[in-house]
Amino acid sequence: MIEFSNLKKFFIFILIGSLVVAAAVAIITVLIGQFNEATARVFATLAMAVIHSLISLAFIWDDTKHDTFDRLSFFINTIFIIIIISFVASLFSIWEIISLDTTGHLYQTLFILGFAALHLDILSKALNIEKYINIIVFVNYLFIAIVVLMLQPIVYLTDAKAILGDFYYRLLAASAIVDSTLSILTIIFYRLYIHQHPELRNIFQGSNSSEAGGKPKKGLSVWVWILIIYLILQVLLPLLQWALFLPFF
Repeated sequence: MIEFSNLKKFFIFILIGSLVVAAAVAIITVLIGQFNEATARVFATLAMAVIHSLISLAFIWDDTKHDTFDRLSFFINTIFIIIIISFVASLFSIWEIISLDTTGHLYQTLFILGFAALHLDILSKALNIEKYINIIVFVNYLFIAIVVLMLQPIVYLTDAKAILGDFYYRLLAASAIVDSTLSILTIIFYRLYIHQHPELRNIFQGSNSSEAGGKPKKGLSVWVWILIIYLILQVLLPLLQWALFLPFF
């Protein structure tokens, strides 16, 4: 488990250090009167350090309000790994160690993995309450893996549609619809189970949320809403594309 207090200090130090270095480079550039390519890359590097530090701090500060680290530990740990990979990739791209196209493809993969981690983590909270829910969740895990793996050739191939063919995209769309349907069913069955067992805490609700009088709110966690919106889009977009005779992706 990541110790967010240490991470908070680490990213704040990076943020402060980056700003100090950026100011120093700016002063030197003004005094010399020359702004070259190397200077631009230094500023871009510092900007990436600041951006990634701010993103990390946003997740850490969110934890102080909503206990995100405790409720979605797998997702948050994955996000921090993605942030580190993203920062390294951005540096490699700035200094032309890897191409801009490769960096773009990598960011697409990281985005997919981030959503998959959120998806898996939320589904895992519904395990071990009913056998039929366990079965739905494990089958859902399989389809999440299928969708993630099938997306990778589309991300990295230059002319994916010509190489993979229409059937590949139809198969991907069908898998995505099954994935979304299973996830929505899991949330529905879990909510029904919690309704029948009010003594249990609903992990799909936002933590530390209460109404006047100390009664807990019935609203879902913001992360669950993000996932639900994503799942609905995952179902509707292929259907709309099929209905309008548009090519997938």
